[in-house]
Amino acid sequence: MATLKDIAVKVGVSVSTVSRVLANDSNRLVNTDTKQRIWDVANELGYQVKSPSSNTSQAVRQIGCVVSTMQKRHYHPYFSVIFDGIEKELSKHGYKIAYTYTQEELQKPEVLRSALHDSPIDGLIVIEGIDNKIYQHFKKHVKAIVGIDVSDPEIPCIAYDRIEAARVAVTHMIDQGYRDIMFIGGTGLSGRFEKEKRYRGYKLALEQAGLSVREDRVLDASWEPDNAYRLMLQYLEKHAEHLPTAVFAASDIMAMASMRAISEKGFSIPNDFAVMGFDDNEPSRYTVPPLSTIRIPTFEIGVIAAKTMLQCIRDPYPLPIRIHVPFEPIFRQSTAKAGD
Repeated sequence: MATLKDIAVKVGVSVSTVSRVLANDSNRLVNTDTKQRIWDVANELGYQVKSPSSNTSQAVRQIGCVVSTMQKRHYHPYFSVIFDGIEKELSKHGYKIAYTYTQEELQKPEVLRSALHDSPIDGLIVIEGIDNKIYQHFKKHVKAIVGIDVSDPEIPCIAYDRIEAARVAVTHMIDQGYRDIMFIGGTGLSGRFEKEKRYRGYKLALEQAGLSVREDRVLDASWEPDNAYRLMLQYLEKHAEHLPTAVFAASDIMAMASMRAISEKGFSIPNDFAVMGFDDNEPSRYTVPPLSTIRIPTFEIGVIAAKTMLQCIRDPYPLPIRIHVPFEPIFRQSTAKAGD
């Protein structure tokens, strides 16, 4: 008897993609040709697709997901990996993701209304902070909420120490001999760098080394790699006589964009500039030179969030727990010792 895996292997897609297509799940976009190919192979192999009405005794169990931003990307190198962890763990227990909305999408009344009333969910996973008014709407209507790096002491939350992770990253560059270090990142919901944890870690590392933060060395790229690339090019042109010696970017994709700008202007990494990223996205090990970064266990965070949600549904904890996951410094050639 044919299985989902048999179909997935023959079509060349993941088992989860086959499952979503055969269940007519429109939550994730799948190419039309791929959908047709999956149905064709399913029929060819004689796979029996169950009708939604064939098992009315058991309602579909669903979990909603809300994320601060996907930066208008279908795939995001940080958030999408978390979603993968959530989805895989939920599917093992008969649950699926009902929807994934960003804060920007939820600003539309019809989308918020649909999330709250049109898609019955057993719980909600909130990934990073969203507008408080929207968040309070969810708290009013959804019984079980789990947060990922959410500042709400009333719900279970999974997080890692972003301040310490950034401090370790910048301290490494200082120990390597770099003293003039630029920061590239974004401000988040607050609109203030002073509240952004990776910036705070950057600032703390400088202060511990007896160095001060220079405002002209802090670039607000709004978390966008295109902005990081453009701002770095402009900075190298405008401050050619007084350039920093190192760059700490608050995400790998901004670090990679900065590396391109630095290389295009004829500078060498790390001889002229050391570059440090954050997240350890898979491409970071393939940059030239390989990018130093801080590994965040994004997939595992998703799995833990899903497990915590299932626990909250079945047998809630007596108190809202907080789970802190470890991070791991990954030092590669992009931060080799100054002068080597």
